[in-house]
Amino acid sequence: MIQALLVPRALDAVKAEKVASVVKKLGHSASFRNIWKEVARAGILTHNTTLRTYLDLLVKGEVLTVRKQDVGSVYSKETYSVKSEKPKVRVGLGILQKHGLNWDVSETVIRVIFTDFSGLVRSKPFERGLMACLEDCLVNEARVDAKKNTGAFSLVAAMISTRKLDLPYLLKRADEGHLGRAFRRLFSRMLEITSSNVTSVDASVFLAVRERFLSIIRQYLRSGFWKLVDGEEGVGVIGLNIVGGLSESDLILAAAKQLGVMG
Repeated sequence: MIQALLVPRALDAVKAEKVASVVKKLGHSASFRNIWKEVARAGILTHNTTLRTYLDLLVKGEVLTVRKQDVGSVYSKETYSVKSEKPKVRVGLGILQKHGLNWDVSETVIRVIFTDFSGLVRSKPFERGLMACLEDCLVNEARVDAKKNTGAFSLVAAMISTRKLDLPYLLKRADEGHLGRAFRRLFSRMLEITSSNVTSVDASVFLAVRERFLSIIRQYLRSGFWKLVDGEEGVGVIGLNIVGGLSESDLILAAAKQLGVMG
């Protein structure tokens, strides 16, 4: 119970960046003890267990490297150094499958990309490093589709229609990538389709998708987040033409496949 109180529920991007800055400032003297003294003095963190969490994440994100030295004690001496100014995370269809993508895709590519500290603290470790959060993965796949016509927007539609997301963060990332209007249009289009009593697809499939999506929308409405979709235009036009070309059948069947109600 005590340890659970000491470990933060969610890591803070600003604090992660400040810890990296402290390591850079200390240079060759960036041992764990010296880093802890500096972050505590500066009021960045209040417990060394929390510092360990941040340092481990920064190492996994390839911002820092750590060298361990046997000094004849129970614990090795750890000295940190800066490797990169920007964190690295993994994205791609292989990562989307780890996030629950329920599609058989021919290529489960995993790509390494640079991110910022907001993306770093939301990432999760896996056997090959850090995987970007679902929201960042969706924005990245949409961007790749807009450039290379991969068809990934159907996968994005499937996920946003069946999974409750961190909507403010997703739309912020979409705006940053000039995909803001496309994502808002995708949400709005799905709402238009699932709110209708007329459909061109199998009724049982349509009703399953409608039930799931409208349940998610109600949660966004209760939190007040839906106003970010219908109250803002969004930034950029990248991908807008692709979303405009997706039919009712495309969107409903994509979501149905994700739900497992059709093959």
